[in-house]
Amino acid sequence: MRQKELERDLCSIREKIHSQYDFQNLVGRSPLITNLINDIKTIASDDCTVLVEGETGTGKEMVANAIHYNSSRKDKPFVKVSCASLSREVLESEIFGHEKGAFTGAIRQKKGRFELADKGTLFLDEIDDVPMNTQVKLLRFLQENQIERVGGEKTISLNVRVVCATKADLKDLIALN
Repeated sequence: MRQKELERDLCSIREKIHSQYDFQNLVGRSPLITNLINDIKTIASDDCTVLVEGETGTGKEMVANAIHYNSSRKDKPFVKVSCASLSREVLESEIFGHEKGAFTGAIRQKKGRFELADKGTLFLDEIDDVPMNTQVKLLRFLQENQIERVGGEKTISLNVRVVCATKADLKDLIALN
């Protein structure tokens, strides 16, 4: 009986989350918003990697939520990482995980956000703050769906949809480098 009660509660919570990110909750009726909603619907039904661009406060995370919760992955994990809030040293370990002894303080193996998001979606907010060496590892995942934990030798295959967001113009950043 307790198991059935927990299952009902879980279903109820999922319904509330899904309804929170339903398209009717995206505010605005202008042609731009209508086009954005249509784009989100198309993208949500496809299993592609997504880059959401926009100024701070324009709702990039809301778009990422709408994509995930209206996709076939909606009942799977949705893991969020704020790349700007983590130091460059910590970011790689947070995203990819690490092995015991990989660095000072790594007293146990730790799964990264990619592993936690397996079969679901990983949202990387402020992707423009990711250092170049970590970008190379991200590219490997995007091409091969594989990661290695920091200090690890084992290749781990995963099924994760990646949604990234940025406030910066990435073309301008590329031109600077």
